[in-house]
Amino acid sequence: MQEIVYHTNYQNEDTYWWFTARNIIISKIIKKIIPSLSEQSRILDIGCGTGGFASYISKDYNISCLDTSETALDYCRKRGLSNLYNSTIDSLPPEVEKFDAAIMLDVLEHIEDDRTALNDVHSILKEGAYYVMTVPAYSWMWSKHDEIHMHYRRYTKAEVLNRIENSGFKVKYSSYFNSFLFLPAFLKRKIDKITGKEEKHKDPVDKVSPGMNKLFHKIFALESKLLPSISLPFGLSIIVIAQKSGK
Repeated sequence: MQEIVYHTNYQNEDTYWWFTARNIIISKIIKKIIPSLSEQSRILDIGCGTGGFASYISKDYNISCLDTSETALDYCRKRGLSNLYNSTIDSLPPEVEKFDAAIMLDVLEHIEDDRTALNDVHSILKEGAYYVMTVPAYSWMWSKHDEIHMHYRRYTKAEVLNRIENSGFKVKYSSYFNSFLFLPAFLKRKIDKITGKEEKHKDPVDKVSPGMNKLFHKIFALESKLLPSISLPFGLSIIVIAQKSGK
């Protein structure tokens, strides 16, 4: 990612609606779908960025963080996180034990060869371990935001499930999410393209007023009342939880 994204994320991860509501939703889904994970469970947050989610769940699990950016890992240290790896998945030190779970939140779209990356994730997990991932949805929702964040692609749920299953995982749960705000986000992107505002967009995070930030958080976080009891049919993002099985 561009360097500015790390600085902006660190400043916003504890307060900005998208981060705060997403943390609530994903942590709840993990606890419901994978109740076997405990404080002793070794979890690797791959592409951890500045450590916002890792910090959020660190009280519940034994969390390690991996990122290729030393800037990102410096921010993780500021959050009090340890067990940090400045590495790619396939370059982890050989003495590192396999993990009980791996998390990749909005990371796979940054990797050109996503199939190889999924195979690498499979190789660092114990048999029966879990993989939790999120990605942005729909190539037709592509915008300047994707370019700023250096994405290679967006996915449909069918596409990402196919890649995960072909890498030796058995899908336990999948759903679109960030669905309640889908229509306003879609309309905003269409209007920005028509007016030319999108081309002027340079900020990694769209600025909103404190009041709108609070409102968006409440709307987005409402999805935690439904997930994972159901699977939503559309949304701005996709979440998948899968379990390692023999290839």
